[in-house]
Amino acid sequence: MSTALKELSTEQVEQLIERTIDRRMQVWLEQVLDALTAADDEEKSTLRPEFAESLRRSLAQAHADEGLDLKSFREQIGR
Repeated sequence: MSTALKELSTEQVEQLIERTIDRRMQVWLEQVLDALTAADDEEKSTLRPEFAESLRRSLAQAHADEGLDLKSFREQIGR
């Protein structure tokens, strides 16, 4: 069943946006990790340990649904 955007509350719109962003970020992170794994196989480049750990933490947070809500994100960036 489809619902018009104007019929949704602000909270529902924010949740929809958050879910969409979370899914996109998860796909992007998986693609990055796949590319990095391929790079490791080639042994042509090395990955900085702090970057690899940051990616692992991001994936773990996404899988644990520990994301940041839109309001908190806006407050952190000063908007």
